[in-house]
Amino acid sequence: MKTRTATALFIVLLLLAGVCNALQRSQTPFFETLLFCVNFMIYASLLLFWLQSVRARLLPTRARAYVVAAAILMLTYLVIRVFKYRIVGDALTPQRYAVYAYWAPQTLIPTLFLMTCLRIRRGESETKRYPEALLLIPACLLSAMALTNDLHALVYAPRVPLAEFAVQTGKYALRPGFYLIYAWMGLTAAVGIALLIRESGKRPRVLFPLIGLIALWAALVFTTTLVIEHYDLPRPFGVPEIHIFCMLGFFEICIRRRLLPYNENHSAYFSRLKLPVRITDRNLMPVYRTNAPIEATEARLLDALHAPVYLSEDVRLSGMKIRAGYAFWTEDERELHKEQSRLTSANELLSEENDLIAVENQLKEKQAILDAQNRVYDRIAAALYPKQKTIEALLASTAPDAADFSRVLGQCCVLNAWSKRKSNLLLLSEETLPTPNRELFLALQESARSLQCCGIAADAVGEEYASLPLSAIHKLYDAFETVLEAWLPDLRRLTVSLAEDGVRIAAEGDRLPALPETDLSIERKQTEDGTFLTIRLQEGGAGA
Repeated sequence: MKTRTATALFIVLLLLAGVCNALQRSQTPFFETLLFCVNFMIYASLLLFWLQSVRARLLPTRARAYVVAAAILMLTYLVIRVFKYRIVGDALTPQRYAVYAYWAPQTLIPTLFLMTCLRIRRGESETKRYPEALLLIPACLLSAMALTNDLHALVYAPRVPLAEFAVQTGKYALRPGFYLIYAWMGLTAAVGIALLIRESGKRPRVLFPLIGLIALWAALVFTTTLVIEHYDLPRPFGVPEIHIFCMLGFFEICIRRRLLPYNENHSAYFSRLKLPVRITDRNLMPVYRTNAPIEATEARLLDALHAPVYLSEDVRLSGMKIRAGYAFWTEDERELHKEQSRLTSANELLSEENDLIAVENQLKEKQAILDAQNRVYDRIAAALYPKQKTIEALLASTAPDAADFSRVLGQCCVLNAWSKRKSNLLLLSEETLPTPNRELFLALQESARSLQCCGIAADAVGEEYASLPLSAIHKLYDAFETVLEAWLPDLRRLTVSLAEDGVRIAAEGDRLPALPETDLSIERKQTEDGTFLTIRLQEGGAGA
């Protein structure tokens, strides 16, 4: 409602200025001068009011700086007109330089408008290698060319002596500089409007006001130049005023449609935050404060600008530098501290539980290792128990002074050698067994050495390494031990070696009995040189 009231008052005063301008054709000099002064005061007041509102409504960005500079140039343009028509009188040289000075605001205002549109397009946070401020260079050069026209006559070429030249109609010729300035003004204004239309996209709340203002601008200019001035009718607005306030309208659309960073209604914003806030000037004098005050000394306020300080255990004071002053606010951290305390307690409890879980996991790991070891020991005990019982029975049935004690002791050595190697194999696993390995050869070699205790010439020969899995090694060694125990009483010589898929045995004896039953296939070949066996990794029984 406040914004609508201000807008309505602005339009009413602008129309009143138009009425005063139209009534200036009175024959009474006093009345004409009074209306002129009223007209100028209304224009100047409106521009100053709008300039102040821009500083209050917009955040301190580059776009706001461009808008403020354009508003100052608009006011300067009006002042130059007053100087030319109401102050210099008949002095030709001041009149001439007043005309030259017209070009500076006329050239710079559309340039600043284009710079504002570019900044809207890019956004305040975006930086470019070539900033939009470079557009001021050609604008300033063109303005300087107009101001120094007496030196080069690139804008106006006088047809009378320079001392008599006041840029009157018919006393000069237009030069390329004049058209160049007009081209720059039209180009910058057109590009700026095009950027605004493109930025609005398909948003009707932005696009329709832009199109409406463009139509109004064109209608006012053409009506003033083609109708009012042509027929010498009372003129409410001159073309310069139309340009100024239509350009102001474009800026206002950008502000009201939030194309520029906005800063209106900060009091309501802070009240919704429900935080104690104090805004001060550079001398720390308050310019705004919320209903909830901030009780702090100037020293504490200055400290808060560098780092947050605590006014009490639960109240934190923060501050920051803003445009033309400082902002301070406090935050109640009571609930935060309560939650932090709860979180600390929960973390301690969780830490204790984690320690208990870690200890429990360690115990479980140790128990798992022990269980695995026990399972291995159970397997070893189950495999070796029959052999150990056999050894006990042999030793119990023979006295040390008996005639067959040496034979029985040799048989026990053979059984012990198998038990030793069998337990070593049971301690292995498929994961720890290397490939290739010599575990089977070492077991056969150990058994062959034990046969020497029985007076049997035995040895393991040939290739030592084989790529056999652990299960195959167990089966081959068990089958070899079964054959060895069956033939032990009649053996005189034995040679064992590794075959491609099993074990080869060459044996000599007085009489070698039939082969025992085994889980693997055994091939037997009898020659004059002895008996040859091949134990293969095939399911079967004793060979022929």
